[in-house]
Formats: sequence, C-alpha cells, structure tokens
Amino acid sequence: MPKSMERLLWLQLIGIAAFNKVDYLMTLEALERGFKEANPFLAPMVGTFEFPLVKLLLVPLLLLLLWQLRHKIGRSLVTLAWVPFVAYSTVVLYHRMILF
Repeated sequence: MPKSMERLLWLQLIGIAAFNKVDYLMTLEALERGFKEANPFLAPMVGTFEFPLVKLLLVPLLLLLLWQLRHKIGRSLVTLAWVPFVAYSTVVLYHRMILF
C-alpha cells in the first residue's frame, strides 16, 4: 500500500475513533433526555458495564486491528473504511440535530 493511501487510512481510522467517542457522549446525553438507543445490538447493553466497554474499548481495538492488518487486507481497506466513517459522521450530525 502506498504511503499516501496509508495516510488516508490512518486519517479515516482516527476519524472513526473520534466520531465513535463523540457518538458515545452524545448517546449518553440523549439517553438522559429520554431517547432510546437505536442500535439493536447495543440497546440491551445500555446501563450495563458492557456499554462503555463496547463503545470505548472494542471499537478502538478493532480499528487498531485493521491498522495492523492493512498490508494483508490491501487497498480495498481504504475504500471500505469510508463506510463506517460516513456512517459515524451521519450519526453524529443526527445527534447534533436532536440534542441542540
């Protein structure tokens, strides 16, 4: 993978991690205001110790794993990384609209 693609991937993964943290904080705010968790996989974990572990530990660990495997996965990882990047940015914008 060329260095320019590695830099782009690095920025994508950092962006996903940042959006993930912002999503977590905004989700907590939304839950305090009476909203429900929309993610069907995470909804049963709300209010348990697993919720912050999944959001704040599992996601970054998966991103780190992707970074470690970037040479084995190849160039398609850069293309595929846009999916969670765009999804998280959309979720953060949605949170922003309903909370502020």
